[in-house]
Amino acid sequence: MFAMAALILPDKVDTWRTWMDELKGPRKSEFDASNARHELTGHHAWLQANPDGSHVAIVVQDGPGADQFIGAMAQSDDPFDQWFMGRVAEVHGMDMSGPMPPPAEKML
Repeated sequence: MFAMAALILPDKVDTWRTWMDELKGPRKSEFDASNARHELTGHHAWLQANPDGSHVAIVVQDGPGADQFIGAMAQSDDPFDQWFMGRVAEVHGMDMSGPMPPPAEKML
């Protein structure tokens, strides 16, 4: 299992919601195929609003490919994977083409 919290840029919450709707709707088959290709058995996201008005996406990925998922997506030539990583950059302001962030440290 891989889990991370990613800050959503202040003006991108509606864009994040639209992206999630696309993954559940018109792009679901592509999303499912990408997850299968990257050996994920589960891919879940929650939207967390904070008291200061900021928002965080909490993402949990399960399956044998979970720990390598972000790096594999960032290096993929697949059009859906590139679209997905474009959304990561747009909504979270993260450029995943360089070194990956360290994994979350399990504390409890």
